[in-house]
Amino acid sequence: MKVAVIIVNYNDAEDTLKYVKKITEYETINRIVVVDNKSTTTGTFDKLKELESSKVKVIESDKNGGYDYGNNFGIKYLDSINEEFDYYIISNPDIEVSEDAIKHCLDVINSNDKIAVISPRMLNKDRNPIRRSSWKIRTFGLDVVHSTRLLELLLYKVLRNGEYSNKEYEVEKLEVEAISGAFFVIKANILKEIGLLDENVFLFYEEDILAHKLRDRNYKTISLNSEYFIHYESQTIGKSLSYYRKMKQMFKSKMYYHKTYNKINLLQISLFHILNVCRKLELLIEIPIRKLLNK
Repeated sequence: MKVAVIIVNYNDAEDTLKYVKKITEYETINRIVVVDNKSTTTGTFDKLKELESSKVKVIESDKNGGYDYGNNFGIKYLDSINEEFDYYIISNPDIEVSEDAIKHCLDVINSNDKIAVISPRMLNKDRNPIRRSSWKIRTFGLDVVHSTRLLELLLYKVLRNGEYSNKEYEVEKLEVEAISGAFFVIKANILKEIGLLDENVFLFYEEDILAHKLRDRNYKTISLNSEYFIHYESQTIGKSLSYYRKMKQMFKSKMYYHKTYNKINLLQISLFHILNVCRKLELLIEIPIRKLLNK
């Protein structure tokens, strides 16, 4: 089994350097491609180039086209130099994962032709399970509830129905619909069959789009709960985008996702726009409170 890891870096050289130096020693991994997604921090690319070896290649994307664009850029680079792999690992740089966990994932995904994606359970820095390690594909109804804090509070049970319970996570291999993009293993031939990752979203909804593509072809996604990886969440996104900009980008991705994959109608589109205005009004109160609590 030939395995390539794609790591997209954006203004996070410290985490990337630490992570790549560790996984370079893993015999399971044949190639590591670090894609610098047009970082704006001076000297980032030069620092990353120090990682290069017979196993590690550091490249720079031609633009910051987002998470999916950066990962696709790395995969297309491997194709351009005629390097073929059985599996790709899509990974954030701000994580920690053991080689044993990767090996176990490869063993399971290799055991069934219908398994397309697999990931260990995601834990936080305190080694507690992260609720959104995996989830059910976001439907129109679920995202209506997610649109404002008030609806989230009033219809909290609806939101929880879109997630997997602690009881479900007790099984070793849980078939899920969508899985976190922080770290997962995917079969290379299936990723190419579905046309790679969807570059039409810059940020947010990437996992749900991938889940839709796989489900439409009857492929399975597995959460391997007997293994784990730690997501330190360096908050690169938070440092780079203001809350309003993140909200704007999320709404843009939401509309693309629902129009393209859930085929929502004009009435549903209008409702999302109305709720987006309501959310902006909520922020007039919420953001000052956040700032006050952070002092």
